[in-house]
Amino acid sequence: MQLFCICYNTFMHRNVLLSATALAYYALAAAGLFIFEAGILVSSIVLFGIPAYLLARFSAAPSVVITAVIALGAGIAFLLEGIAHIYGIWYTLGVDQLRLFSLIPVEVLFTSIVQTLFLALLYELVFDDGIYTSSSARTRFAAFGVFALSVLALIGLHQYVVKGVFLSHSYVWILGILAASSLAALAVHKRLSMKFFKRLCFFSLLAAVPLLISAVLAVTNTHKVFAYVHDYLYVFTIFGGVIPLEELMMVFVLPLFVATFYELYLDDTK
Repeated sequence: MQLFCICYNTFMHRNVLLSATALAYYALAAAGLFIFEAGILVSSIVLFGIPAYLLARFSAAPSVVITAVIALGAGIAFLLEGIAHIYGIWYTLGVDQLRLFSLIPVEVLFTSIVQTLFLALLYELVFDDGIYTSSSARTRFAAFGVFALSVLALIGLHQYVVKGVFLSHSYVWILGILAASSLAALAVHKRLSMKFFKRLCFFSLLAAVPLLISAVLAVTNTHKVFAYVHDYLYVFTIFGGVIPLEELMMVFVLPLFVATFYELYLDDTK
């Protein structure tokens, strides 16, 4: 009993220390990035790249898992940024003019990949068992690669072949597709319990903190411009910039989507 109490107290102290360290890091990072008006690349490295690197090193994440998550992140980048620029949901200001299909800044591809990698590693290390399943990653890597290439092909098709099609409140549709895909995947895997779903929700709440910082910095430091204000559900004004309600909803939906597909198709579904 005494040994159990010692182990429990050690575990709690470690979690408190890690939480305090993470809170201090993100507080300082947010202040520094805002004061120095950091660009999108620097912001993504500080908010997601460095934590992802530390999580990968601490948990000894296998390269095959990291590669598979990178493929998933690329697909998410093509999907979100491609649709956003085609439908005018937002416009991302890259460091240079290098863009895929004249739409997606290359820097945003990097940003989305490190965000996805950070979310997957954070989920595995903090909310799951910290044990990677390399066999699933090897099997599913091709599937995520095909997903990324398929989205890229669809964006190219829409950009050069099917033009002029516009869907009202398209940002709401994106949120709905991501959330519905997550719920549908959970429904298909019926052996997953309500406890697992609650774990995903708690993870989404925690992961929303750095994503929210990134979203606010994107507006204040002019990484993104949300100009089509009449097509959003509601808009907020932050330091003279406009941020839609859908963007704030995305900071919760994206972690749910990433964690769900990571757990179901790259991990052990436990």
